[in-house]
Amino acid sequence: MKNITLWIGAAMLAIIVFFMFFGPELPIVDQELQEVKHRFNENNRLQLPPYPPSSLNPLGSDKSGVDLLSKLIIGTKSTVLIVLTITTVRYLIAVPLGLLARRKKGIAHFIVNSMNQVFSFLPSIFSAVLLVSVPFIQNSDNRLWWVIFIVAVIEAGRVAHIIQEHTHKLSREMYVEAGNSLGLSPWRMSKSYYMPSLLPELVVNFCLDMGKVMLIIGQMGVLSIFLTHQWIEVNYFTPKFLNTSLDWASLLAEHRAEIYVNKFGFIFYPAAAIAFAILTFNILGEGLRRHFNRRMNVLL
Repeated sequence: MKNITLWIGAAMLAIIVFFMFFGPELPIVDQELQEVKHRFNENNRLQLPPYPPSSLNPLGSDKSGVDLLSKLIIGTKSTVLIVLTITTVRYLIAVPLGLLARRKKGIAHFIVNSMNQVFSFLPSIFSAVLLVSVPFIQNSDNRLWWVIFIVAVIEAGRVAHIIQEHTHKLSREMYVEAGNSLGLSPWRMSKSYYMPSLLPELVVNFCLDMGKVMLIIGQMGVLSIFLTHQWIEVNYFTPKFLNTSLDWASLLAEHRAEIYVNKFGFIFYPAAAIAFAILTFNILGEGLRRHFNRRMNVLL
């Protein structure tokens, strides 16, 4: 039987990758994101932004007259790269920790256990909001890198705990005990014994974690938290954070208040894009899981 789930996930991922690299080149996309302060409709009547959906603006425009579809497509690349970077950093932290803690003793085990317990007591989004709202991080010029590191660390303990449990169980296998008896170095043991066994599960969980990261940054957008922003003064002595990114979470945060003035489309489109990406990574992860399980059954 064909793995339909894997094919669907791969097709959805191909759509995202297409818009990442080729979307901005499409003729319907305004790469310069020009602000159209006014224009005349077909009846020669003056129009002011935001403009409704039309042939010029398929999804309409924002309050400055910038095309929403163009913002959404151009923001695809930065959104996916942020999610990919967060997930990669998480696994760069979790994999070595999990391998070092496989004996369930020592400082590595203490760190993994502590991280897993501390961040499991609170919802991930609550921990993320609490940490990225620290004044130092709010005003930092490197805010995006701080956000990436914080969101990565929040669930690194969970991933490290999964790796620890898997490697601890694997260490009891006869061929692994034989390697230990031969006096192989920890690096050789990890490279030749643990990582080949871990790799399929790591690939599956990496895809699933990308969906989880996308969900967290989407939730941050719902709470009007920008991943990057600039502190400016509007009117007289009125400070305000101004969004400086086109990632979908920041677009969601920028337009969230518009739902109260009957502009539901402003938040629907970035929310729909986030939902599509979450489904993509979860479907692809499930398809990969079935693929690896089938290969394992064939080998057995």
